[in-house]
Amino acid sequence: MDAERVAGYHGTGFREATGRKDEVGRRGSTGERGVPTVPFPVVPEQRGGPDEMGGSGDPAEIGGSADRGSAGGSPGTEPREAGQPAGPAAPGHSGVDGDALEVSRVDVRWEPLVVRDGCRPDRIPAGRWPSDGGLVRSEQFVVNEAVAQPDGGVFAVHAPPGTGVAEVYGDLVAAIITERARRIADLPGPAAAFGESRSWSTHRVAAPNPTLTGFEIVLAAPDSSALTPHGLPPIGARWRAAATTIDYFASTARLADGVGAWAMLAARLGDGAANRAFAERWWRGAVRGTDVLFPAGESMAAALRRLQAESAAVDWQAAVARFRSALAKTENLAAERTEVAASVTRISELEQACEEASCSAEAAQARLAELAAGEPAVREALTDAEEEQRALLAELGAHQLDRPVFTTVTEDGKTALRSRSAVSIAVAGGVRRGRNWRAWTARRRELRAACAEAELRREAAAKELQALSASLAVAWTAVNDETAEVTRLTAEIGPLAEAVALARQRWGDHVPDGPAQAETEDAALIEWRETSAPWADEEYAASRAEVFLAALNLHKTLIAARADVFARNLGALMDVLGADPAASAPLAETEVAAADSPGTESTPADSTTADSTAAAVAAAWQSLFLVVPVVHMPFGAIEPLFAGLGPTPLGWLLADHAERLPGWQQRSILGLLNRAVLTGDTAGSGEIARVADGDGFSSGDGDDGDDRSLADDEAVTAGDDLDNVDASDNVAGGNVAVDGGVDADGEAKGDVDDNGARTTSGAFSRTEHSNGASAQRIAERASRYGTWLPASRPDSAEADESAEADGVDAVRVWVGTPLRVVRGLDRATIDLRNSLAYDGLLVSDRDLALRSNAGRAPGGARRPGRRRPGRPRRDPMLRRRRPVLP
Repeated sequence: MDAERVAGYHGTGFREATGRKDEVGRRGSTGERGVPTVPFPVVPEQRGGPDEMGGSGDPAEIGGSADRGSAGGSPGTEPREAGQPAGPAAPGHSGVDGDALEVSRVDVRWEPLVVRDGCRPDRIPAGRWPSDGGLVRSEQFVVNEAVAQPDGGVFAVHAPPGTGVAEVYGDLVAAIITERARRIADLPGPAAAFGESRSWSTHRVAAPNPTLTGFEIVLAAPDSSALTPHGLPPIGARWRAAATTIDYFASTARLADGVGAWAMLAARLGDGAANRAFAERWWRGAVRGTDVLFPAGESMAAALRRLQAESAAVDWQAAVARFRSALAKTENLAAERTEVAASVTRISELEQACEEASCSAEAAQARLAELAAGEPAVREALTDAEEEQRALLAELGAHQLDRPVFTTVTEDGKTALRSRSAVSIAVAGGVRRGRNWRAWTARRRELRAACAEAELRREAAAKELQALSASLAVAWTAVNDETAEVTRLTAEIGPLAEAVALARQRWGDHVPDGPAQAETEDAALIEWRETSAPWADEEYAASRAEVFLAALNLHKTLIAARADVFARNLGALMDVLGADPAASAPLAETEVAAADSPGTESTPADSTTADSTAAAVAAAWQSLFLVVPVVHMPFGAIEPLFAGLGPTPLGWLLADHAERLPGWQQRSILGLLNRAVLTGDTAGSGEIARVADGDGFSSGDGDDGDDRSLADDEAVTAGDDLDNVDASDNVAGGNVAVDGGVDADGEAKGDVDDNGARTTSGAFSRTEHSNGASAQRIAERASRYGTWLPASRPDSAEADESAEADGVDAVRVWVGTPLRVVRGLDRATIDLRNSLAYDGLLVSDRDLALRSNAGRAPGGARRPGRRRPGRPRRDPMLRRRRPVLP
């Protein structure tokens, strides 16, 4: 696959994780453990070994390997973060290189094809929230990446106000419930849903099957007002009839949550008063005081009694068959679209290769022309050298024939030798002949040297012509080869493009194809792309919603079949939630006093009793989550409410407004849950601006000093000495990393896996901050996918002067995976927000209703996008490396 577009792409979908589509699965890093990356716990009793859960692990498949090299980003200096010295970073595998965390980051704004390939149908969960619309591009990418997180994974989402947080949470909830329904369908029967009995105090509960645990969802916010009326998006109008047919305890839901609740999907808990009120309404059906605002309905206890009386009529096999049929239909539709997605990706690869081959062919042709232009001169030089050599050889031959003769004596010479001056004449003649010989010999040497030099020049000219001929032959071969390669690639593109064109006729703009998918400059194309809903055509989206509804129906069938067990387990939990705290206070004080007594030592029996009690409490909570998948609560209520679970962690934390969750509080909260999705806006809250100023962070309600919650007495305070943290301190299965703190700017330290979760033995390192950073900021620093935002206003004179002095385009801060589409705001407001804090990140959803399924790009003229400083425009089809910042 084109490594430039998958730039360290990582993650598996639910189907790969369960071994059902392992031919397109892959493995990813989970830290030091070296085990497959799976979005849900491995259960050998149901799923076989870890190899089945992890997929094929072939790095050559679509999706690639996070450890594979890539040309996806700049190999040089990344934008300098506030609080960091300027200077080049070490090259990473992909995207923008990491900082001290050594995270190989991928900027999703500058690598948009990473997002496109991250939204492939084989990565999209089988179930979705039954809404009338689909998730836009950035929202679907967040859902896909979140479900691909391993145990201990923390996924950071940068969610400015107005973006689709509720929609993302809705699809996450649907995906988690659907996966648990898949596990329920694999049970041999409803009797296998529960195992051994456990007890605490006077209560006895049955523990759920381990395959059905790990799917609990805690939806938390700073306070209840931060959540929507139900914390999740409303059901779509077209799905109300189907939901009514299933009737997942709708009457009980309205009794607990008020008018508008269509299924018993969420419970609202919090402090003791809120918990008791919920238990009274939901379990006992009591309406008191202001509870009269809630409509009358069937309590959960009454519903379970009714279902227990009707248990003989439960058709377990029919419910399983309905779910499997809906799931199989969705998987078939996904497989069909996955083939088209592979064609789209392959076309991009071929276009890139074709462009490179064309450039190579042009270069070869230019080289050939250059060599051919020099050939006449080389041949002329050889001809001149040969003619010069022939002339010199002829002259040498003539000179040889003119050799002086010493023994020739003429008749006059003989007469002179007989005269009286014979001696003088002989001497003079000898001198003359000697002089002539010397002159002839010197000339011969000159001619011979000239001939030798001419021979060398001729040989050099001949060699040059020979080399030129060889170069011409190589150039001709290169031209022919590259031209043939272009022809081959073009021929290969043809059938794929035809298949994609047919798919676009069927599914319209939901097929993410075309040059807009790689655009990083043109604002109109970017908005068109970001507001699209990839692979959310009517048929596939409806099938996924039907899978979720079938999953709810299967859950209800299980509850009806084991109504007696659920009644016993939930009754025990409701007794605890609805208990009067004054009655249990003396006992609690006695236990605390005994634990704090210096002379008191715990015995093995005490430890066993405590573990048994914690296991029973955990089983009761897990039973509640089997009936009510989501529990809403403020951040401060999480620790007190789940303090009795012992070493048993819950499944998921969905934290809204996580920029208001203090970093010091994340340690104990994340110790209670396996995975977390943190959504927040550190840019809009001003937190990253405080990074630029070098100030500390404040949390809570956003005011300095207000960084405490209802768990104030049980959480680690910001003033505690982090050096006193014990390396063996275990918090609900999560080890505290002594070397993994947070630096002075709230920058998390320690190892980071490829999915963006800092790990110690594969789990998120539960560490406090040292300077007031929020949990959102800490998670963002460890996030693999994200983008850069300015740490101060882009139009700030101080920032510009500082940037100019430092030699970088701006002081920027890394944030988590962004949600980009703002719903319900006009363009002027969005443009203002972009100029103040978001650097052009946000786009409007106002054109969503006007999109044409047959269109490939927005109509009308395209206004040019605002260029970012220091980054020249580039051809999106070439997708070269992003230039190094000056």
